[in-house]
Amino acid sequence: MYLDPQDGKAPMFKAAVRLLHNHGESLDPLQVLETLSPEMPLQLASDTILRMFRARIHHHRQGQIVHNLSRAVDIDARLAVLEERSRHVQINDESLCDSCRARLGTKLFAMYPDDTIVCYKCFRRQGESTSVTGRDFKRDILIKPGWLVTR
Repeated sequence: MYLDPQDGKAPMFKAAVRLLHNHGESLDPLQVLETLSPEMPLQLASDTILRMFRARIHHHRQGQIVHNLSRAVDIDARLAVLEERSRHVQINDESLCDSCRARLGTKLFAMYPDDTIVCYKCFRRQGESTSVTGRDFKRDILIKPGWLVTR
């Protein structure tokens, strides 16, 4: 409309550049360059088009940062799961269930993230998310320090 007005009027290049300057961040700079009139002096729109390119690159880099931070958090969570699964506990004939105080000996047992050990019967009764101490690990997540989380 500004670049190719009807009724034989002259193109309004400055108005087109002003419109691009105010609303051009959401437009594709390459498409804008293709639609510009060949008669339009490029010096008028060069600052605006450069600003559009910079905004496009800025948004792309912001997306890369968010993506890589998300990957880092995911890797940290996976590492925490691996560390939890590789924990060792030593049970002997004297070891007691922290809930019912029965000897564990050769019984099946479970270990909660807060290092409490219970026999399998108590584990089934209490559920996998609630420890003997009353801590609910589904609601009150136990955060252990990793390379991304420090406490």
